[in-house]
Amino acid sequence: MYIMIVNPAAGNGKAMNLFRRIQKEPLYKKENCRSFLTQEPGHAERLALQVTKIHRETLKGIIVLGGDGTLHEVVNGIRHYSETPVCFIPAGSGNDFARGLTLKKGGLKLFRSYVRNPKKKKVLLSDYILNQRQKQGRRTFINSIGFGLDGLVVAAANQPKYRSWTRKFHITKLTYPFALLQSISKAKPIHFELFLDGKQININQAMMVTITNHSYYGGGMRIAPKAKINSKGLSILVVKPISKKKLLAMFVSVFFGLHTRMKEVEEWRASTVHISSEQPLPFQVDGQSGSCFDCSIKKAETSTTFYSD
Repeated sequence: MYIMIVNPAAGNGKAMNLFRRIQKEPLYKKENCRSFLTQEPGHAERLALQVTKIHRETLKGIIVLGGDGTLHEVVNGIRHYSETPVCFIPAGSGNDFARGLTLKKGGLKLFRSYVRNPKKKKVLLSDYILNQRQKQGRRTFINSIGFGLDGLVVAAANQPKYRSWTRKFHITKLTYPFALLQSISKAKPIHFELFLDGKQININQAMMVTITNHSYYGGGMRIAPKAKINSKGLSILVVKPISKKKLLAMFVSVFFGLHTRMKEVEEWRASTVHISSEQPLPFQVDGQSGSCFDCSIKKAETSTTFYSD
């Protein structure tokens, strides 16, 4: 049996249209698929936990139909059942995890591939703790976690009025670039302490600090060109204080992975990262924004099983 978790709002209705087509597919009934539609933020995480607890003995996989945000919730819902395979059918505005996982198919073809000829792929994602809140627990991110300008851009992109505007004109793929243009004028360097594998890095201010599992973020930007999803380490990118004009030019070059040649951009590899500040740090994790004073990040101790095509 497969469980399908669908975010009907993903991709400006794209996910729901695709779901209706999948329901008509003979394999859907043959494999005894059961589906649940998410209703609010956090719902996918609760659903994933519940269905895995109840059906883990007969569950062939959880099929996630939505965007990276929906996948983020599902992965956190099953974090204590990492042997449960996850099948991701991208239908959001960014779909960066699908790029990182190098999925070549999409839509109905990808659904058929998962059900007919599933290929398991073990992936080491990354865990994070905000503000040392052990009570809240360690959580997992699939794409990236970023501080500074990264957080401001995502906060702008997630504003209801802004998202409504991009959906109205069917330009959701340009959500991040437009939010970036809006945020650059407000961007200021953040002040922080940064530790990589326990060693302090001699940089105490930057426009942004981004930690990634793979190359892509922001809807196809190659923020960490050398990063591989099957790597045992994290990719850390720091953009030092830079003029707004040069910052804009940098983000144009990000689509081609050329920004790392700039002197203001530095890259590292590490297994653990700790960042802290005396001032609130705007941050984003897999497209959700917030603020924090410190964050500890490390590669997950157990791998998550995904189906690939």
